[in-house]
Amino acid sequence: MGQNRRYDMVTPDIERAARRLERTAIPLSLGSEQLDTSGQRVDAADPVPVTAWVPHQVSYTEQVRVEAEAIAWTQKAALLRWTPQGRSTPSHVWVWADAVTRSP
Repeated sequence: MGQNRRYDMVTPDIERAARRLERTAIPLSLGSEQLDTSGQRVDAADPVPVTAWVPHQVSYTEQVRVEAEAIAWTQKAALLRWTPQGRSTPSHVWVWADAVTRSP
């Protein structure tokens, strides 16, 4: 017997959730091999306010400028912390140092 789509109340919710997930931007961090060659890590005594270009992957990768705090760094990379709009938990990513500018 075939399915009666009239009574299928779950599939539309699953499809809606999948479409929403496809559009959710996920910040991409540098890989461990990239960090290993970036220099010795230094942790900040107090977070440093910065703005930075952070690659985000949706269905594609997009650079997004974010207001963040630098909480650690090496000679060539910085560990950033910020809370994306619409989320309650912070994101953490490593980015190249050239992508980061200290905020005034």
